[in-house]
Amino acid sequence: MRSTTTTFAAAAAALTLVMSTAVRAQQDFSPANHDRGRAAVEYRDQDAHIVAAYYYSQRHHDSRWLVIDAVLSTEKRSLVPREAFALRTPGGREIPLATQRRVGEDTVNVEKLLRNASVEGHDLLSYFTQRDRTYGMRFFTFPFGGVVHDDFTVDRNEVAAGPLFFESPTGAWEDGTYALVVRHPQGVAELPIRLE
Repeated sequence: MRSTTTTFAAAAAALTLVMSTAVRAQQDFSPANHDRGRAAVEYRDQDAHIVAAYYYSQRHHDSRWLVIDAVLSTEKRSLVPREAFALRTPGGREIPLATQRRVGEDTVNVEKLLRNASVEGHDLLSYFTQRDRTYGMRFFTFPFGGVVHDDFTVDRNEVAAGPLFFESPTGAWEDGTYALVVRHPQGVAELPIRLE
């Protein structure tokens, strides 16, 4: 009886430690992050300036697609590839940016998501002084929409803006705090994305 109680207590303690570590890891965001609305966050440090908004997706995430509008600049001239972006789930799994191929295969639903999200848009460029030198990230395109790029270049005088699409491996997104991970040449930025 004593060994069963000891085993149960040890298992409970281990489970508590694992759960608290996962919660702590998901809640420990840099003080470089600042809320800019119900579903908008600004990250700014000496190397990067990023603003992300996800007003529609915050409360409408019961489908496979999630959209986050983002604007990015860096202090030094930087080449930022599409692989630089990921979404980390509350459980710690990193989901890469969707591919153009997957977006193209589900164009109808992705375009519908984009239309719905545009109603709840947020002027992200207002956070940047170099608004007159803005370029599209161009990671995605729709029929007759132009050429897709696998990277873009930014610096203190130029910003890149565009939608970021992520596809849920399970077909929907659970409530919780995610992290938009942006790996740029000078470091890594993680912005909290809270789905309700």
